[in-house]
Amino acid sequence: MKTKVTASFKILAAFLLVSTLAACAPSNSDVLSTALPGTDTDNSQSVPGTEDPSTPTLPEPDDEIKDSAKSLKIHAFADMNIDTSGTYANATISIVKSMISRQPAAILGVGDYIDGEKKSLSDSTYVNMWNQFSKKVLSFMRDANIPFLPTPGNHDAYYAQERRLYDSFWGKNKPNVEYVDDDNFPFYYSFIKEDVFFVSLDDANYSRLSNRTAQLAWLKEQLSSARAKGARARVVYGHIPLYSIVSSKANSSTVYENGVLAGERRTAGSNTLESILLSHNVDLVIFGHSHGFYSGHYTYPDGKKLQVVSMPCAGSSPRYLVGTSIRTPQGYVELVFSETNQLTIRYYNSSGTLQSLSSLPAALTLDSKNGVKYVR
Repeated sequence: MKTKVTASFKILAAFLLVSTLAACAPSNSDVLSTALPGTDTDNSQSVPGTEDPSTPTLPEPDDEIKDSAKSLKIHAFADMNIDTSGTYANATISIVKSMISRQPAAILGVGDYIDGEKKSLSDSTYVNMWNQFSKKVLSFMRDANIPFLPTPGNHDAYYAQERRLYDSFWGKNKPNVEYVDDDNFPFYYSFIKEDVFFVSLDDANYSRLSNRTAQLAWLKEQLSSARAKGARARVVYGHIPLYSIVSSKANSSTVYENGVLAGERRTAGSNTLESILLSHNVDLVIFGHSHGFYSGHYTYPDGKKLQVVSMPCAGSSPRYLVGTSIRTPQGYVELVFSETNQLTIRYYNSSGTLQSLSSLPAALTLDSKNGVKYVR
């Protein structure tokens, strides 16, 4: 059934969050510049967090959004967190169906597909959760011939037992894409999709990257390669973020710091994840784990910037953006790379409705001591 497109929705579509890849010249240290946020004041759009997150009814893709046939459309989701019995929230299944209805070229999984990080669980419980993921999520993508590219989350691959079973599952379900380096698949690897270079990180552990020395050396090698430098864009995605953007309580300035890559911040040295991302022409970084949507640039006192999308959750427990009463609803993110080197970022909720960004704060403080902010 077609969804009626209101005039206000058309206005919203005109003010999508758009960033320009300035000819994607690999020699530039900051090739991605973000346009100013939209100034729409459309009050007919619901405030993030007020929608029913479990609405199963899905509209067909919106007729007003018509991307060029030459554009590359990629979807991403994070934090499904199936329970140990193998049950997903209604919102999760709706999100999967909505993504497929919009026919992306690929879907990125930004971690936490199951409910692990529990030493007490048996192998059979983990196998059942992965089987249910295959049945309730992955099978829809297979049927639509859409490759799904996973990166591990802390609930998927934290302990040795979980990592073994994660490796086993994805070894049997490896997506068919053009890999650049898949020696460490399904943990960290790189691939090309229509001349966009993608890197999956293995940051399922807290504080620092897994297999840190080897992985950082590999990441620098990948981002310095001819394939990466010659690509029209470079995208890195991983589960645990460098900074938290959420709080467990409304209007609280206390950051929910449960699991961040504090040991990978540039304040710890040049051989850290943050430093490498800043010095190797990365156009976009995607992080999960926070259960809150925000999109903009990490900005630093020396003028450097890093374009980052923080993912909403696709399962339960949306959290408050720090210092606000906003809980961005369950949903997914759509990335559209145009043939004219523009990147458009759209955020859809679980019922497939494009979310207004007008109520999001203009900036969030990430690290007050070192002057790091997250600016839309």
